[in-house]
Amino acid sequence: MSNVCKQDTDKVLLVEGDNDCHVVMALCAAHQVPETFGIYQCGSDVGVLKRLNALIVRPNPPQVIGVMIDADNSLQGKWDSIKSKLKNNNHSYALSTSPDIDGTIVDSVVDKPKLGFWLMPNNQDSGMLEDFCAELAEPESLLFARECVEQADERKVTTFKEVHRSKAIIHTYLAWHDEPGYPLGKAITRQALRPHTDIAVRFTDWLTRLFT
Repeated sequence: MSNVCKQDTDKVLLVEGDNDCHVVMALCAAHQVPETFGIYQCGSDVGVLKRLNALIVRPNPPQVIGVMIDADNSLQGKWDSIKSKLKNNNHSYALSTSPDIDGTIVDSVVDKPKLGFWLMPNNQDSGMLEDFCAELAEPESLLFARECVEQADERKVTTFKEVHRSKAIIHTYLAWHDEPGYPLGKAITRQALRPHTDIAVRFTDWLTRLFT
């Protein structure tokens, strides 16, 4: 993992994994998002929330902390776990009952950082990074990739877990591009995934509002 995904800075975006980090960097480059923040890869959703708490309570906490985390199988459940984590650690932030569709931003309170939250894929649906990236794909090709994965599943030649179906679909889609096998961030840079779709604009607008 490159050091660029382990930046402990005064304005920092916490992400789960290396793929998340490189997707963010590729989108920021495509949209010319100001380089005002670092990215810290935490290893998992649990790691993201643990580091969020550790940064808030430490002496001289960061000025701004962003959190990008997968909603997984329950958007509301993940949002409630974030709220519970902040409440149980006596952080006096007031979070809404559900995440903002355009990305949540919570103003700083006394001696504590400004916070931002983006629940992958779109702050509305359950899912993960790969579902977000699917919204960057060319729709007809993605539909065919989905059909191919379904047919492979019906023929019982697949071994992926159901929770990872979106990963199987997006990587099937990417296998048809030059060069096959690109990781998600590089696929954005090479335009196999389109960086200027509505969801990408909303995401990069959230980053800009949060960190500038």
